[in-house]
Amino acid sequence: MSLPKRSEVPKEKTWSVETVFANPTEWRQALESLPASAGEIGKYAGRLNESGTILFEALELRDRIMMEAYKISMYASLLASIEGTNTIYSSMNAEMASAGAQLSGAAAFFGPELIAFDDAKLEQFMRDEPKLEIYKHYFDELRSQGKHVRSFEVETLLAQASDPLGAVHGISSAVNDADMKFKSIVQGGQEVEVSHSSVGEYLSDTNADLRRAAFEAYADGHLAFQNTLAATLQGSVKSYVFRARARNYGSSLEMSLARNHIPLRVYENLLKTFEEYQPVWHKYWRLRKQAMNGELRTSDVPIYESPAPLVPSTKVTFLEASHLIIKGMEPLGAEYTDPMRKGLLEQRWVDWGQNQGKGAGAYSSGAQGTHPFIFMSWTDDLYSLSTLAHELGHSMHSYFSNATQPAIYTEYSMFVAEVASNFNQAMVRHDLLKSATNKTAKLALLEEAFSNFHRYLFVMPTLAQLEREMFERVERGGSINAPFLSERLVELFSEGYGGAVEIDTVRLGASWMNFGHLYSPFYVYQYATGIAAANALAADVLTEGEPAAKRYLDFLKTGSSRYPIDALKQAGIDMNSSEPVQRGFEVLKSMVDELETVI
Repeated sequence: MSLPKRSEVPKEKTWSVETVFANPTEWRQALESLPASAGEIGKYAGRLNESGTILFEALELRDRIMMEAYKISMYASLLASIEGTNTIYSSMNAEMASAGAQLSGAAAFFGPELIAFDDAKLEQFMRDEPKLEIYKHYFDELRSQGKHVRSFEVETLLAQASDPLGAVHGISSAVNDADMKFKSIVQGGQEVEVSHSSVGEYLSDTNADLRRAAFEAYADGHLAFQNTLAATLQGSVKSYVFRARARNYGSSLEMSLARNHIPLRVYENLLKTFEEYQPVWHKYWRLRKQAMNGELRTSDVPIYESPAPLVPSTKVTFLEASHLIIKGMEPLGAEYTDPMRKGLLEQRWVDWGQNQGKGAGAYSSGAQGTHPFIFMSWTDDLYSLSTLAHELGHSMHSYFSNATQPAIYTEYSMFVAEVASNFNQAMVRHDLLKSATNKTAKLALLEEAFSNFHRYLFVMPTLAQLEREMFERVERGGSINAPFLSERLVELFSEGYGGAVEIDTVRLGASWMNFGHLYSPFYVYQYATGIAAANALAADVLTEGEPAAKRYLDFLKTGSSRYPIDALKQAGIDMNSSEPVQRGFEVLKSMVDELETVI
């Protein structure tokens, strides 16, 4: 059974990318306009201190052009995601990366010139030109980073270097989406194709032999490229270390946290709390092993997918799932559910079909002037429903941010992004559990919940530990390679399993290659903080009702106009404390206790 070609996928299973650009020809016309746009921005270099009016004109022009460039980049990225073997699409991505670097270089003077302003002059400009008021938070944020903003020449060079420094991610994507092949496996007497988009279906099957065959085929496909992918990951780490040093940060972690004004204690609280709650995970794995007749193997708990189900997942189609998600989000009111309903049922926000060359995973993307887009592969089960709910959380966050904020504040940080996505899952799960009519249905829903918590409160904190060690190793002058990554990953997950899982060390060790997240430095820990904050906020909405719902909607509309910690505090969660993370783990603990009563 072969996957269909992209051209064979029914239109209703694809996203409406034509609403961004009608076709690649129209896209190319937009791309070719960028050099002229860069020239328009460059005309303001050295002039920002002339007047408030000039400053506002320059900022408004820059933001408008950058938003158009983001749409051009997004279109190329969307096409490359759905058909990684299409060399035209991969070339479009590469062309946009080069054009984007040139555009960023042309705008590099903004930081140094604005940093050079004294407070009195900037305040006078804001009095002279009231329109500058929308940039007040931007000015405050930029000036708080003052010692890390370099001269115009250095900033230009750093912007231009972003293209070659980021090339390793493109190599990794090409290896994964175009070059990597997997051995076929047998399902129900038929040979079936293993791919990034289909492997999740096989790994969640009730047949243990099928799960094992799929796990081994997928891992072996990655192992064939382990040295290449270790080299690209090391290149990505070295690139970020270079940028952190170029900007006078003490470490890569310091730069990552400082850019979002996240205190170090937030990161450390997470890892400390994760360590404290390891016994809860140990109990969970023991219960799963007991429920599976004393046999729990690595192929039953792949870290990039859900644990093998104790009961078959409830079957649910994309259309059914769409209605269930809309219903679960009703406590937020029509302001939230109406645009989401249109996106799911009318505007084709979601690319959910499977096809040859389609990449792995799921994501949401969108820009001001477009509707959101969701990338995923559908498999008619609760796990796909959960993934759709998750990505819709991102999409609705973008929808409200783009609709409410000026261009400068539409792109929110990952720290708050993972709150919005996990919030949807928590709300929908609560509604589904209320409707569960029997033990099997309830257990199937718990299984989906454990899948979510396994990924975000087990896998991601563990990867965060590995990631921190990777960066510290390179910052000390060392290197990272496939043996180090594989061996250390096995050690960390072995500690988390508490002896309950029979480990295939070679193939478990290969799992670091399944996480493109590692090319976004210090991203993975934010999944864990996100699910913790999300469950706390969902609990508030479900108990308080409209006041908490309004706070949450206001949070979604904030974009990046406030620092992430402050935005969450406005919504009712203080991430400076370890309390929200502990609440997240307590939700996990209660579910593990409930699992003990139903298996």
